[in-house]
Amino acid sequence: MKPLQEIEVFLFDMDGTLNMGEQPIDGAMETLRILNQKGKKVYFVTNNSSKARSDYQKKIKRLGYEATLDQIVTSGMATASYLNKHFSGKKIYVLGTQTLKNELKTYGINVWEEEDADVMVLAFDTELTYEKLWKATNVVSAGKPYIATHPDFVCPSDRGNMPDAGAYIALVEKTTGRLPDVIVGKPYAPMAEFTAEFCKTDYDKMAFVGDRLYTDIKFAVNNGMTGILVMTGETTKEMLEQSDVKPDYVLDSVNCLR
Repeated sequence: MKPLQEIEVFLFDMDGTLNMGEQPIDGAMETLRILNQKGKKVYFVTNNSSKARSDYQKKIKRLGYEATLDQIVTSGMATASYLNKHFSGKKIYVLGTQTLKNELKTYGINVWEEEDADVMVLAFDTELTYEKLWKATNVVSAGKPYIATHPDFVCPSDRGNMPDAGAYIALVEKTTGRLPDVIVGKPYAPMAEFTAEFCKTDYDKMAFVGDRLYTDIKFAVNNGMTGILVMTGETTKEMLEQSDVKPDYVLDSVNCLR
């Protein structure tokens, strides 16, 4: 177990870790500033692909921390990188928000709106319609490459859990008989590779701080990072006891990092 004092880069999940919806976890923003004062680098790494990183920058500022764009990593960004590496120039059908589609276009992705697409990308779509879903399942049923931005079943909020991309994956599986060929986001390697490259550091110098065992902590464990679980979000003590994914540290909240 690596001493926390030796960690150079702290990667933070957001919903359930630093905030619940528009409400910050009490004291969390001050904790981020204290880490900066101690010479630690802070990044925000989210699986939520429904928004652009500029949206997250604005949200973090509303929560009370002066984040820069260079501190924010989303599964949408990592997915754009993956698509450019493996499907450059291909027609990409995106089951996702217009915001995500617009951001993918800024990375040169050929976003396609019809069923004759070459690849289907499934994301967290808070603008979901039946027509969009039907087109997506038709692309998948045609045997085209199928990529998901992340596997989260729910997105915590102050209004209760929202059905997330993992729930859509289950629906598509029941309709088509297929699971994604690749899932980019936490806990999988494409997100880790993109994040390490983005942060310009090595896995053993990073710690991931999050509230979910099956994404956040598994992300750290699978990719050689220090895993820090906080008990302010999805994970309960019972879930932790029953899980085969074990964090390096378990904290009541991020404020214990002070």
